[in-house]
Amino acid sequence: MKHFCVIIDTRRGYARLGRCLRAIATAVTNDQGSVDIILVADRVRSRLVTLADQHGASIIKLPAGPRGQRYNTIANSVQTEALVFIDATAEVPPAWFMQIEDALHDYWNAVILTTQSRFPPWLARFYHPAGRTLALAIKRTWFERVGGFDPDLDNEAERDLVGRLMACHARVLQLTPNGDTQHPS
Repeated sequence: MKHFCVIIDTRRGYARLGRCLRAIATAVTNDQGSVDIILVADRVRSRLVTLADQHGASIIKLPAGPRGQRYNTIANSVQTEALVFIDATAEVPPAWFMQIEDALHDYWNAVILTTQSRFPPWLARFYHPAGRTLALAIKRTWFERVGGFDPDLDNEAERDLVGRLMACHARVLQLTPNGDTQHPS
């Protein structure tokens, strides 16, 4: 699985999108795989076009709506084995793509990058998952198995999808930006 499709909804965190794309570029240079970056926007501004050009991303214009619906639209239009949804405010670690490549190839069905949990790991597993989801990488087969994102959800779309994955006994690896690992399932 060397081909990833990164999908970023640019509505939230537009001001930090440049930092997010630079972090992705750094993580991509550390991996030998292929990464397509798709920026989802309801309004295409000149700054967005400039950022897309600088980072080899494509822009897809979709009407405003819940994030779950927008993510599903893009995910259903691309053909890759792994889908990666990254929050526009997130800065993925430099080894992110190597970590998800190894995890998805070996044992795990999904990998999430979350903010540090305020709960101890043994308790965090009951709050699927603890912390805010910054990025979610998932095998397409599992994305389709659980029906993708709930199209009515916006800010909780990722958390809901991870909760449904865990309910279906998918193997979900939870990482934090500082490298801590939790195994919620």
